[in-house]
Amino acid sequence: MSVCPPEPALPTTAPDSVRERLRRLGVGGAGRVPAPPATTSRAPAPIASVARPAPVGDGVEVVRATFGRGHRHGRCVLGDTLRTLADVDDLAHTVWLDTETTGLAGGTGTYAFLVGLAYLDDDRLVIEQLLLRRLSAERHLLAALAERLGRARRLVTFNGQRFDWPIIEARFVLARQQPAAFVVHTDLIHPARRLWHRVLGTHRLSALEAEVLGAPRYDDVPGWEIPGIYVRYLRDTDRSALNPILVHNRSDLLALVLLHGEVARILRSPHDAGVPLDWEGTGVLVGRRGAHATAIECFERALDATDRPGDRWRVLQKVTRAHRAAGDADAARRRWETEAATWTEPDRLRAHVLEEVAKTRTKRGDLAGALAATREALSIAESFPAGIRGLLGKDPAALSRLADRLRVRLVRLGERDG
Repeated sequence: MSVCPPEPALPTTAPDSVRERLRRLGVGGAGRVPAPPATTSRAPAPIASVARPAPVGDGVEVVRATFGRGHRHGRCVLGDTLRTLADVDDLAHTVWLDTETTGLAGGTGTYAFLVGLAYLDDDRLVIEQLLLRRLSAERHLLAALAERLGRARRLVTFNGQRFDWPIIEARFVLARQQPAAFVVHTDLIHPARRLWHRVLGTHRLSALEAEVLGAPRYDDVPGWEIPGIYVRYLRDTDRSALNPILVHNRSDLLALVLLHGEVARILRSPHDAGVPLDWEGTGVLVGRRGAHATAIECFERALDATDRPGDRWRVLQKVTRAHRAAGDADAARRRWETEAATWTEPDRLRAHVLEEVAKTRTKRGDLAGALAATREALSIAESFPAGIRGLLGKDPAALSRLADRLRVRLVRLGERDG
């Protein structure tokens, strides 16, 4: 096999180009977007080494790159990321994975022609890319992949639970080989959606790399073009045509590792994030980790940033649940009372809030107060024409059901309708 030249380095970074757009979006709950640090305009530290492609079987080659802890990618330093992750994960048995495939829809006819893996080796991050030069050599690629994954206990991907790993599992099954089994599969698309989708309008990995890591790419091959490039390569066997795909995949893996560290750092201390956040989504994530006090603070920041009734109702339900999860039902009661005292517009939000106030007052034995809240809520609910959609804009019968509940509550409180 002829030896190919080393692959080019990762694309250089450039200053944030959408800071003003993010500042406007931040009004919806992200907070002020910090100015990019001076370091973002510098080229990243060079890759420690990129080995020449090495064969691991007829028709398969491996490209190996190593990154030192001092490597900087946008605002992130690799060593800081690895220290953060070492506090929450067993990095010695963690592997990050990203694939490039012959199709974007999946299915048994889709090959993973490039499988990129990142893992820690001593004090360096290693990225290995298994490249399928011929489709008939897939069994060699799968054997090399199985050997490398056999040591891992945690798999980390971005949309890998729905795309990358099912494709790889299907290829193993079709080849009558046993796919690797992991104790944990962490798919970062889920926390990324919670943390950033409402802020950025997207949670694509390339967008997060630009806006969260501070490292936008230039001259990167679009993902949708990759299957076509590989199909053309199979026809004309021009190996150099695959170089941009290798760079793209390596960039994805480096971004995946660094984003993993950013998610871990932010969930440990959200108020020190330094990047725009969806505070509602952040509260959900930290609450799942048992940090209910921090979740409450996040939800309150989300409430401070919005005056949209539907958004407020959704977040109010979450913050009061967080108070109860923290063992403070009285704080949940006070939060409903505070909202009733401050949101005085006779709209759907106030009707729902007053229903919750009536519930908490009833539990405390304040039947007169519960009756007053129920009467006002019912008056508001009945003031809207029939068929108007509910507070969250989905169910045209929601207000009608609210009114029915309030009438039942009046009966229970001793007030007969009519």
